[in-house]
Amino acid sequence: MIGRARSQAADASKFVVDWMEHRTGVVTHMEHFLYEPVPKRGAWVYTLGSACLFLIALQFLTGILLLFYYVPTTDHAWDSVYYIMNDAYFGVLIRGIHYWSANFLMAVIGMHMAQVFFSGGYKAPRELNWVVGVVLLLLVIGLAFTGYLLRWDQDGFWASVVGMKIGSYSPFIGGATIHFLLGGDTVGPATLSRFFAIHVWLLPAAIAPLIGLHLYLLRRHGVFGSESEYTERLAKLHETQRLEEYSRLEMGDDPYDDDDDRYGDNGSRNGRE
Repeated sequence: MIGRARSQAADASKFVVDWMEHRTGVVTHMEHFLYEPVPKRGAWVYTLGSACLFLIALQFLTGILLLFYYVPTTDHAWDSVYYIMNDAYFGVLIRGIHYWSANFLMAVIGMHMAQVFFSGGYKAPRELNWVVGVVLLLLVIGLAFTGYLLRWDQDGFWASVVGMKIGSYSPFIGGATIHFLLGGDTVGPATLSRFFAIHVWLLPAAIAPLIGLHLYLLRRHGVFGSESEYTERLAKLHETQRLEEYSRLEMGDDPYDDDDDRYGDNGSRNGRE
């Protein structure tokens, strides 16, 4: 009975997949999107970009769920977080995933950028994708910084004060930018409201299209690695080029043919004599 039910479920799922593929081509597009040839040596390192994408998607999903209970006011922000952690169903799990995935995201992004740098992935024609990745890194750092204040506890409050104090010393735009973020002269209700708007609306709206552009450029130019990672592929390429050169010589493209005619049919001076 169990085997029959399993077989029927597999047949039904195959029918649905085939139906969708025939009408939309979704399976083909997903395979083209998900599968990317990478070097054999250190292939697992090339999964760091996919890990970043997964963690960012996890941040978006858990953040949306937290919005159902979070209240962005100085009177209720900490109480709403306390309610999420103690009374809301699965609240501690969802907030824990949101918190720890944010920490893992910063570490994985750092490793991903190090892998791209040391493999030479920033070189032409992929330099634009490197610039987009750097912008995404800065936006993710902005997410982490603005999200820290939303707890509205002592750690988040004073960490934000110190961070904005450091930022105020930036030349030209530092003072004006920090004054805008504060919404006044000190951290208060306006600061929490602006950090909430930036964290929930502005930065995600900027990150989402840049991720799409990043993936498009990746699929357009492919994954790039250093020459040491492509040793086998380069050896095959050189062998193919060598065989093609031998084939051209056998077809009569020998650059020494003129010398052979000059020295006689047997290609020697003695033959001419």
